[in-house]
Amino acid sequence: MKKLIMVLSLIFVITFALAGCGGNAGTSAAETGGAGSAPSEDSGSGSGAKTPADSADNDTDNSNNNDDDGDEEDVVPAKTISEDGEYTLTGEINGQVLVTAEKVTLILDDATINCPDASAILGKDGNGSKVEQELVIELRGESTVTSGAKHGIQGKDDLTITGSGAVNIFAVKDGLHAGETLTVAGGIVNVTQSYEGMEATNLVISGGTSTVYATDDGINATDDTGKVTPSIRITDGTLIVYCTSDGIDSNGTLEISDAATVAIFIGETRDGDATDTDRGGTIPPTLYGAAAIKAGTKIEVGDLWSFTPAADVRTFGLMIPGLVNGQSYEIKANGAALTTVTATTTLQGMMMGGGGGFARNDKNQKMLPRQHT
Repeated sequence: MKKLIMVLSLIFVITFALAGCGGNAGTSAAETGGAGSAPSEDSGSGSGAKTPADSADNDTDNSNNNDDDGDEEDVVPAKTISEDGEYTLTGEINGQVLVTAEKVTLILDDATINCPDASAILGKDGNGSKVEQELVIELRGESTVTSGAKHGIQGKDDLTITGSGAVNIFAVKDGLHAGETLTVAGGIVNVTQSYEGMEATNLVISGGTSTVYATDDGINATDDTGKVTPSIRITDGTLIVYCTSDGIDSNGTLEISDAATVAIFIGETRDGDATDTDRGGTIPPTLYGAAAIKAGTKIEVGDLWSFTPAADVRTFGLMIPGLVNGQSYEIKANGAALTTVTATTTLQGMMMGGGGGFARNDKNQKMLPRQHT
């Protein structure tokens, strides 16, 4: 019996050692911060500051699932943060950064986080499902976040991106994903590879510059429970979307301010709308058009705006401050006339079937919503 117990124990140890996503091996990131501490940008661990390595690296419950839809295997994180506070991540981290505390600010300061088997940064239930988690990602310098199997940065409940730095995100699924509200308030966010660039029940973009490359929707507001109305609000900042389906897809409402600059570029041949909503909303004057535009072609909208798309374009939707509803604008490509489009405040994708057309309907009329993913 003792021999059997020893054999079973050995198998458990070997299995645990082989499981996971990089583990702590190969992690060379400098990391500061902890509960109640507020280290300076270039400080060490600080007086009395706890680091996650000191307080929580070995406090991982691998019986829980690291996924929003339960289809992902457990991993052994490289870093686990289980105490509220502010933490700075810099250098290389090979594996997942797991956040189980309720109120955490992660400062990404020239950090490189690579997790091949799960979400690279994951906010997860640590103190009960009824406890709301607030995860803030503050950007300093230029960081890179890569997930080879799931989302780039995933928040359990509320996820906020802020700061003055930049982050480049490569993900198999969503670039940014939040269980409830995803807010982009500042910084430069480059989702260079994703299925959907940003997804949450409620999406708010209030500042910064976001560029999204997505093989499905650019940004998507959805709710699987049917208990709340999803929403997208864009009040300021710049959003550039390259996608093959809907550029901005809200399974609820959509509100976009005329202070924001939004450019939706839809490529390939898949149907998609620049603005798609199930329950209506309001947008500023928008130029919807269809034209074959090659990557690297400079396009100009009168004297208001010029931009060079980095991918081939089939259809587009442009919301540029200064556009006047009902006025026609000549769009040029590399200085030559391409097309003339009239600005409208009507949303696309609101008619039953939707999909890639340019049909117009009054946003105040009764709609038959279609389902989205």
